[in-house]
This record gives sequence, structure tokens and C-alpha cells, in this order.
Amino acid sequence: MWLPFTIRFRGYLSRGFILLTFLILLISYSSAAANIDSNEKLTNITNANHPSWSPDGKKIVYAANQAIWIMNSDGSGQKKLYDGMAWEGEPEFNDDGTMIYFAAESKKAFSARYVSIHVMNSDGSNGQKLTETADSRAPSVSPDGTRLVYSSRVSGNYDIWTMATDGTDQVRLTDAAGDESSPSWNNDGNTIVYSSAGDIFTIGINAVRPVELTHDLYDNVEPAYSPDGDMIAYASNIGGDYDLWIMDSEGNSEIKITSDRSSERAPAWSPDGRKIAYVSNRDGEYNIWVMTLGDEDIEFEIPEKIIEAEDNSISNTHIAKLREYAISKPKEFIGIVLLVSFVFVVTIVGSFLRKIS
Repeated sequence: MWLPFTIRFRGYLSRGFILLTFLILLISYSSAAANIDSNEKLTNITNANHPSWSPDGKKIVYAANQAIWIMNSDGSGQKKLYDGMAWEGEPEFNDDGTMIYFAAESKKAFSARYVSIHVMNSDGSNGQKLTETADSRAPSVSPDGTRLVYSSRVSGNYDIWTMATDGTDQVRLTDAAGDESSPSWNNDGNTIVYSSAGDIFTIGINAVRPVELTHDLYDNVEPAYSPDGDMIAYASNIGGDYDLWIMDSEGNSEIKITSDRSSERAPAWSPDGRKIAYVSNRDGEYNIWVMTLGDEDIEFEIPEKIIEAEDNSISNTHIAKLREYAISKPKEFIGIVLLVSFVFVVTIVGSFLRKIS
């Protein structure tokens, strides 16, 4: 009588240990986060968006209320840089900080309005239009300052294109069925990251096919390479609201860096890689914020593969769903795990006591 029960009791403990080990690994993975030293709101305006750092890290250019603004990187000295009395947005410094590229609404006589790419001096003077006739937007300057990557629907839907910084030599890189947006250069000058249909992709400037880095049911948008090219910051609506995430450049692992009941979007790395400017509506209106990352290097945690005992396997679909829940709501997940662990232990001990009484 005792031997069969002892064997069953050990079997329960073994299976329970495997399940708890799996859940603990999920917790450690999903709750991993970058160390944030500070998080500061820099602007107090409405509809702020698309921050971009100057190459020396001393200035941030951004869009707000359909105009282009600039400020010091600590939020001081805010001033409107350019307002053409139409929509302007998506500003980006060039490689040496002397020029700013941006998108603006344009109109020709007897034609519909369209969005085109413009360039001006960093003091807002000498603005020039670089593209014509079809929507082109989201310019990003290559590390050597010789080319722009941008999104254009000159061929129907939005594709990723490159061109010389004077608007010549336009070359299409992608030709997918859906829209592609938010391109950003890697520091090698040969790879571009962008978003399409809710996922993040990369493509080489001489490549035939893109590489998909994310593949889930959520909206992963606005990717940006870190200055060293090893990481990609992006926004995702896992859990409902948009939060900021960082993944390694191969898309193998990711870390959530904001967890607010608000939307955080449009991440932009400082030149030294220690800060990220972004937009958030946590105070009601979208404004520019800057977070300072800790001194420690960001280390991505990848859980070890767990070999389940026979009859205790968990399908990949269930693992994915459980992992997504753990990532989006880590506190609730930890609470559930603790509750399940308590109930499990009480049940086993109670069963044992009943058997020996």
C-alpha cells in the first residue's frame, strides 16, 4: 500500500517540478528588462511626434502641431523651426547635423495634395523639395550621408526606396502587396530595418528578399537600429497599448522597456546609445520623453529548452500564448503562478495526509 502511493507521490512531485520550472523560466524571461536610470518628459505641447537626435547628441528635432520644432536634448530652448502652413512631420538630421530632412504636404495646380520629402538647413532656412507627384515620407539618412531611405507609393502602395540626398537616383528596394513604412539604416550602411503588416523586417540594399524578424498577431512598428547596430528598438501593442521594446538585431530575443497604461511610440536612439527619445501620451497629450538606460549592457535572456516528461508535453501553440501573456502582464502572471503553486502544494500534502490517516 505504501509503495504504490510513494511512487505516485513522487510522480506528482516530478511533474509538478517540471511545470513549475517551465513557469519560472517563463517568468525570468518575460520579466527581464533593461535597467532604466531616468525617464523625463521634455515637452508640454500637443501632437508631438518623431524625435530625432543631432549627431553630437545636443539637439532633438521633432514634429508637433503640423510643424517642425527643435530643442536642446535636455528639453530647453524649444522653438518652432519650420512651418509652411501645411502638414510637416517626420524630421531627421543628416550625418553631420547641418541639414534636416522631413516630409511635408504639397500641392500642385490642378492636382490632389500629396506628401513629399523636403530638406532644409538645420536653422530652418533654404527649404527645398526633393520628391514630386506621389506620397513619399519617413526619410532616413545613411551613415555616410550620401543616400536617403524612405517610404513611397509612387508604384501604388508604400514601398521602401533609396535615393541620393539631392533627390536623384531613386531605387526601389521592396515590392510587397502591403504598405511598408518607418525605414531606418543600420550603422553598416548596407542594411535597412522597416515595418510591414505589423511585423519588423530587414533588407540589404543589394538583397533580393527581406528577412522577417517578428511574426505574431500584434502590431510591431517604427523600428530603429541602435548606433552599434546590435539592437533594434520598436513599438508593439502586445498587451493592448503600445509599449517600447528592444530586440537583438537578429530578432532572436526581446525585452520590454515600458509598461504604462498609455501609448509609447517612435523610439530614437541617442548617438551614444545610452538614451532613447520617444513619444508618450501618459499625461494625456503626446509629448517627447527621454529615457536614460543604465550603465549595464543589455543582455537578452533566452530560456533553455525544457524536455517534458512523457504525457506532460505542452504544445508550441500553448507555450506561445502563455509566453505572450507573461510578457504583456508580468505581475498578473507571477501572481497566477504563485497561486497555482500554492494550490498544487496544498493538494499534494492534503492527499498525502489523507492516505496516512
